[in-house]
Order: sequence, then structure tokens, then C-alpha cells
Amino acid sequence: MKKICNVQTTSQSNYLKVIPEQKDRISPEVEEYHYKVVSAPEMHSDLTRSNLPPLEDRPFVRLRVTCDILGIVGMWKPDGGFQKALHGDWSYEFKTNISHSAPILCFFDSQDSNRFTISVSELSKDICFTTGVHEETAEIYTEIIIYLTDSSQPYHFCCRIDTRPLRFEQIIQETAVWWDLLLPEETMPVPEEAISPMYSTWYSYHQELDQQNLLRECHMASEMGMRSVIIDDGWQTRDNHRGYGYCGDWVNESSKFHDFREFVDNVHRLGMKCILWYSVPFLGKFSDKWETYKNLCLHYEPSLQAGVLDPRYPQVREYLISVYREALLTWDLDGFKLDFIDSFRDYKDTPPFGHGMDYSEISQAVHRLMIDIRHTLLEIKQNLMFEFRQNYIGPQIRRYGNIFRVADCPLSGITNRVGITDLRLLSGSCAVHSDMLLWHKLESPEDIAIQIINCIFATLQISVRLDSLEPRQRQVLEHYIDFSVKYRETLLKGSFTAKSPLGLYPVLLSATKDIKICAVYEENYCVDFSDSSDIWELWILNGTHGNIQYVILPDHILYSVVQKDCMGKIVSKTDLKTSNKQVLSIPSLAGGSLCFIKQETASLPC
Repeated sequence: MKKICNVQTTSQSNYLKVIPEQKDRISPEVEEYHYKVVSAPEMHSDLTRSNLPPLEDRPFVRLRVTCDILGIVGMWKPDGGFQKALHGDWSYEFKTNISHSAPILCFFDSQDSNRFTISVSELSKDICFTTGVHEETAEIYTEIIIYLTDSSQPYHFCCRIDTRPLRFEQIIQETAVWWDLLLPEETMPVPEEAISPMYSTWYSYHQELDQQNLLRECHMASEMGMRSVIIDDGWQTRDNHRGYGYCGDWVNESSKFHDFREFVDNVHRLGMKCILWYSVPFLGKFSDKWETYKNLCLHYEPSLQAGVLDPRYPQVREYLISVYREALLTWDLDGFKLDFIDSFRDYKDTPPFGHGMDYSEISQAVHRLMIDIRHTLLEIKQNLMFEFRQNYIGPQIRRYGNIFRVADCPLSGITNRVGITDLRLLSGSCAVHSDMLLWHKLESPEDIAIQIINCIFATLQISVRLDSLEPRQRQVLEHYIDFSVKYRETLLKGSFTAKSPLGLYPVLLSATKDIKICAVYEENYCVDFSDSSDIWELWILNGTHGNIQYVILPDHILYSVVQKDCMGKIVSKTDLKTSNKQVLSIPSLAGGSLCFIKQETASLPC
């Protein structure tokens, strides 16, 4: 396949000289282009094509990459969501930096195989990708702009081109490994509690929190198999209007929690961990700390009634670290939900680098802040959990967090499914969590089960009022929590396959040595297990309202087939002898499951 990696650089007033340092051919189909950028006191005209958006008035490096469109049907990027189709090169742009997404584009074919993947080594600075189909040549043009805050120092970067015809998941996962090798810090360790089901207060209570009511809720959650509670926004303020005007002091609101340490101790007695929410950058104008730090902000947002703290000031970082350290020591917390760190960025009113700042780049200051939070808190208590939310889920964030959660998508099973899958492909050992699950009080058990099945390849977060569940709703929830715990090694750590990204993953599979679990989200899909003769336990979870499941099983094996409904009740149990790779049609209930258990002593001769 033809591929070109040309590099030009420009700014509105300064020319930055690019020096090719080396080109490494890792394999016949993987190449790395290494460059060094230095400043040069030359005037240079703007090189942008007229159909691209205007560039910012600061130094930058431009990479121009071209590939032929041969078999390519779609494009994957970390925060693509539902948008995985090709576009014209005049219409598509996305940005990455330390706290937003990751710098990778994977172009795939109709067989879910990689055709052309571009990634770069810059994982902190602002990057702008413009990519798409160039109509005149039927090629894909990709322009990558890396913005440099300080162009006086030499800058090195690498562009990696991967054309191996492997499944797209493998290419993405190996790119994440490549990034890990580039970064000096190790990824955060993931405690076992981070992959156990959790209860969240956000959708179920929002800011209407009460210590006694919540403790009763935790008691029920513990009985159902949830092992942590996330106390979300509202614990720190009497105001219940979802604003951030009272953020910044981070003292528990006594009318809601009269003794927060007592509450945490009681949670621990239930066998649960306690994770506490913080909106890291926001300093509310009604907080006591406002007068102290109001002039140390990147931006003030009237709609939030809050400023965005500027981490370039060491006293800002010291203050934030002291908040979390004191909370950990005083309340014996087990984790922190650190929200909105993507708000640490440039705004139109952001002050330039100046007196009192020790970092010129916001991304550098964010990295220092988060690394210092990690080291300070882990010195006090090991096995802490740190949750971050899509789309601050890039390689650097794995150095500070061990839980990545899907962005808020209440009641949308497909959004959860796509978000979970995209996170699974790029997040390595990090625990991937669903967005919190909720449903209407009159929702059917089948539809609750289908929503949970959409999230089954992630750690489940639940956010419904447990004391108001109808008995059948409770049975569904208990059944799938039990299933997710019993099979979590396969569901969360197995070999993961994501079918048809262009179709938004209508089928997902994960397998370990003896168990394979397949979830189907499209009616009349035929599951092909014909290559699974060594697997002892094959599962199909029905994430649809269809009542027939089509499957091809390995030849000449005797299986015990167990059909369960959405509440986990066994509906039927039969024996099945397979032959000639037949397409079998087997009854399957909405939100239910089929399990094919291989009979060890009953294999049939060929």
C-alpha cells in the first residue's frame, strides 16, 4: 500500500525547522519516522490549505500523511463514539492532549482488519487531527498539527505507520503498549476492588444525599454483591441545583453527613469500599477559598459560577493535593473520583505564562499535579482507586488512574456498549467501567437485562434506588451481578473481540482457556463457535428481544444446553450432539442466556 509521511512546519510568524533523524523499519509493515524540531529565525508564509480551519497563532509542527483507500470502510479513534464512518477531508477534525483522547487513527476494512493506522509519540501537548477522503485522488489525507508552547528548545517526536493486516483490536492494543514503553512512569496498579461491581449515588440520588438513607442503600448493595460505593456530587454542599459555585472548600455538608468518618466506617463494616467525588479544577465563587485563589485561575465560567484553577502555580497544586491528603487521613477513604480534569486547558482569557508560575505549558503542570497526587496518596494507603471519565482516558492518565468510566449516557445501552468497547481496546490493564445504570421504576425485567448485557464486558456501576426495585427487577440485577462476578476473569481479562466497529459492535466476545462468552445485540445473528472445540463452556447472552438464537457449534461433541431467562431461572436443559457444522436455531429469551457445556466423557468419534 502506498504511504507517504511528509513533514512541514509553520506558524503565523515563525518557521520551525524539522530535521529527519531516522526512519526505523520495525517490520515490513511497521515504520517509525523520527524527527527533531528546532527554531529558525526565518519568515515563512502560512502553508494551510484554504479548506482547513484557521490555525492558532503559536508555533506548531505539521505532519501530512497520505494513504490509498483500498478496502477501507471506516475509521476508529478513541473518542469516536457512534461516528466510525469515513468523511471528506474538508469536514473532519478532532483534538487530543494530556487529558483528552489519544493520538491514534485506525482505518479498517469490512473484515475488521487494519489497513492503515497512524499514531504519534506526543501524548501531552495539544494535537489537532484533520483527516478524511480527498475526493480528487480517492486517498485519505491526514494532517496532524502538534502545537509547541516553547519553540526555543529542540523537540523530538515520532510518527508510527502500521499497515499489518491484523484485526483492528490487536493493532490498537499494541499501539497502547508502544506508548507505555515511551513513558517513564509505570501505569497505576489496579486493585481487585476496582473490578468488582459498584454502587454510585449520582443518578439515584443526585445531590439529595442523606447519611442514614445512603447507609441503608449500601447495606442492600452489599447484599447484592456490590463492593464499593461512589459518593458523588452533593456531599460537600447544601445547594442542590447541580452547579459548582460551592466547590473548593471540600468540607462535608453537616445537614447531609453529620459525621463523615462514621459513615465511612459503617460502609467498611458492610465489606464495602468508599470512593469520594471531587470536581478537581473548579473553584466556586461562593466558597471560602474563592478570595485566596480567584486570581490563580485559567478561566472563569459564569454558567458554572466557578473558576478553573491554574495548575501552573505551585500553590494551586499544593492546595489540591492537601485537600485529597487530608480527606484520606481524616475519613479513611478508599478512592477518589477525580472529575473534569479536561477543563485544565487554554481559554481565550487564560493568562500567559508569568510571575509565580513554574510551568509554561498547562499539560506539563497537569502531569505534575496528577503524578504528585498519586505519589502523595499511595504513600499513605496502598490499593487506592482513582476513577477518570471518558474522554480523559489517554496513555498519560493511566499513570494517575486505574478506573476509566464511560461518559454519562443515562439509559442508553448502546452508548454504554460502544464506550466500553472503545475503552477496552486502548486501556490495557486499567479497569473499564460502565456508566451508571438506571431505569424507570416500571421498566420490564427483559429491558433491564438487555441494558446490563450491553455493559457486561465492563465492571458494572449501578445507580438506582435499590429499596424501590420491584421483585423481578431485583432478581435480574442480582442474577447479572452474580454472573459478572463469577465470570469476571473471562469478561474483563479474557481475549476480547469486537465485531464490526462500523456497525457499532453488534457482537462482542471474550475468551479464556476454558470459557468463551458472546453477547449478541442484533437479532438473527449467527454465532460461529466452530473453532471452539477446546472450550468447555460456551455462553450466548441475548441482548435483543429476539426469541431464536442461531449458532454453529464444533462438530462431533456432546453438549448440555442450558437456557435461562433474564432473571437467571433455568427454563430448559437438554443434550445436543453436533455434526456437520450445522446452523442450529435454539430458543432464547430476551435478556436471557444459553450455555453450552461440553461433556467431558461423551465426545463422539469423527
